[in-house]
Order: sequence, then C-alpha cells, then structure tokens
Amino acid sequence: MGDVKSFYCRRLFTPADCLENTLVEIRQGRIASINTDMKSGACDLDASSLNAAPGFVDLHIQGCGGFDFLDATPEAVRTIRSMALAAGCTSLLATTTFEAGPEGLPHLERIVNAIREGSRSAEGSRIIGIHLEGPYLNKERKGGFGERYFRTPNKDEFKRVLEITGSDLKMITVAPELDGAMEIIREARSRGIVVSLGHSIAGYDLARAAFEAGASQLTHVFNAMNGLHHREPGLLGCALEQDRIFVQLIPDGIHIHPAVMKIIHRIKGSRRICLISDATAPCGLKDGTVVQGVGGRIKVSDGAVRLENGTLAGSALLMAEAVRRMHRFTSLPLEDVLTMASLTPSEAIGFEKEIGSAMPGMKADFVLFDDDLHLHYVILEGNVIAIGE
Repeated sequence: MGDVKSFYCRRLFTPADCLENTLVEIRQGRIASINTDMKSGACDLDASSLNAAPGFVDLHIQGCGGFDFLDATPEAVRTIRSMALAAGCTSLLATTTFEAGPEGLPHLERIVNAIREGSRSAEGSRIIGIHLEGPYLNKERKGGFGERYFRTPNKDEFKRVLEITGSDLKMITVAPELDGAMEIIREARSRGIVVSLGHSIAGYDLARAAFEAGASQLTHVFNAMNGLHHREPGLLGCALEQDRIFVQLIPDGIHIHPAVMKIIHRIKGSRRICLISDATAPCGLKDGTVVQGVGGRIKVSDGAVRLENGTLAGSALLMAEAVRRMHRFTSLPLEDVLTMASLTPSEAIGFEKEIGSAMPGMKADFVLFDDDLHLHYVILEGNVIAIGE
C-alpha cells in the first residue's frame, strides 16, 4: 500500500496501556502524534475494526523458509527478513555462529557481509544487529548444534570477531563456565555488547559472578541448561532469582510447557521476559520437510523442528504465532503479552528509545490485528504492508 501519514484504529496498545479510538499521525517514518477518543475520519488507512500495537522485536531468529543466516547469501537474508516481517516482526537480531577450524572466521566474515548486503533493500524486517549464539558454548548442553560449532574462548580470537562484525554485533551468548569465558564477557561489555548466558552447565555461584561481570540475559530459558534443583539452583535459578536479568522464552508449547510459562511470568513479569522465535530454516516449510542444520539433518514435524535423534533444533515459530500462543497458553492480559514481544526485548538490548513502544518520536512500526490476533497489516517506518493472515 505504500507510505501512510496517518491511520485510525479501534484500540492502540502502547503496549503498556490500551488507548481507544486512536488516530496515529506519521512524519518521516516516525510517530508524530497520537490522538485518542477520535472518530474515524480523514486518514490514509482506516483500520477502525482493528487493534494496533508496536511491531514485534525478535532477538533470536536463525532462519526460516528453508534459509539460515549461516548460508551467508543475500538471498537467504532477504527471505528471512521478508517472512519475519509478514509475521509482524519489524526488528530482529540476525542470530548466527561460526565453526571451529581455519574456515570459521572467514565464513563469519561472509555471513556478516551477506547480512549487510541483504539488509539494503527496503522490503522485510529491519536487521538491528547480529546475535552470536556461540561458539563459546558448552558441548554438554549443545542442543541442536553439531560438534564443530564449539570453540574454547580466546580473547585474541574474539578481538578478530569484533573486527569482522564491527558495530553490528549487539549480543553474544556465552557459557560462563568455560576457561576464558569471563574475559569474553568483560570484553564484550566494554564494547557495549549485550551478553546472554546459555548452552551451559554453570552452577549458581559462577552464574552470579557472570551476571556481576555484566551478563544481563538468559538464552532460551530452561532449554540447553541444567534444570532447577532445590540444592543447586544453577544458572537457571540464578537468572530467575535476580530481578534485573532478562530471559528469552520460546512460547511454542514444545520447548516449555504452558504451566512453566505461567510460573516464569509470575517470577519475572512482562518487563523481563523477551518472547523469541528461535526459528530455524525449516520454519514456514510444509510438515515433513528435511533440511541441513548446524547439527545435521533437521525436520519439521507436528510443529517442532528436530534432529534425527529427536533433539529440538530451534522452532517452527515466527513472532505472530509466538504472541498468539503465549496469549492462549497463559491467558495473560494482551498488554502483557505484547509487552514481551516489543517493549521488553527493545529494552533488553538498549533500543527502547527507537523501537518497541508507541509514542511520539519513535519509529512508526506497528502491527494491526483483529480480536483473534491475526495480522491484517504491518507498518514499517510508515510503510504499510497488507498481510491478511
């Protein structure tokens, strides 16, 4: 539909508040004004039967549509961006890694160049940075990763990673128990990079030390880490205990039981839970499709993505469905669920002044949806895309 300078909606979730009968005016891709208790009148887009909320922010998406950021091609990047946007994700962190051996860093350089080139087109979600999920992870909690995607932390190597990624690196997932991991955490934080802990067997005391060193997130909570034990709360218990720590949650009902979703919310609240897709290449493909993943052949079946041995290897979920499932599984107020999909993840990486909420001056990124949470339009910096899920 092209650029719009104004739209009208029945309800606007900011997302913390719900505003009735709202006219939103847009100038140069940003929100110019928000006027409530208005009547539907002259506007570029009359969505008087729909609700609006800030566009979704996905901090952890590896691929979809048969493509992965590891493919290191602009085509892969454009496909992932396009599919993510159609599911309401207006901003994302391109999540990837690199393997051990002499080809690891050259391949990372190709990935970064592909992400930069594939981000130049106007179509698709905005890539706001890169999330390196590893390779400084623990093999004992490898999840869907193959053996070649694990490396011993090395500060000199990490400095080369920083040279390759430059300002694009926004977050890195690290297992703090590895030798040299604390140095990586401190170096990343000194550069303003968010550190998340995951794929780890760290005990409580070590996890606490890592959080004190500057780590501020937990990667896909409950997954690829030791469970909660009453005598050894571990990394999981430490993250749940500390109020300031953000946790990433995959709300597909497969990675985490709905009852546990409710428990996490009671502990952390909506302002510390980031809904993520953790989508991988088979996401969006028909049931039974097999593709090559970082841990071997992976197949999407019954809504789950698994290795041949049954291990979960990311999800078949994108953000619109993540929001629907979180709302359905937990019966939380919609404001809470939308907060976890937009405002909280933007705050978790320091982007809250640009994206994640609806107020004048912010980027004009919105999702417009009906009462069943099905998308009809996505607005990216004032540009409207009709979805019609």
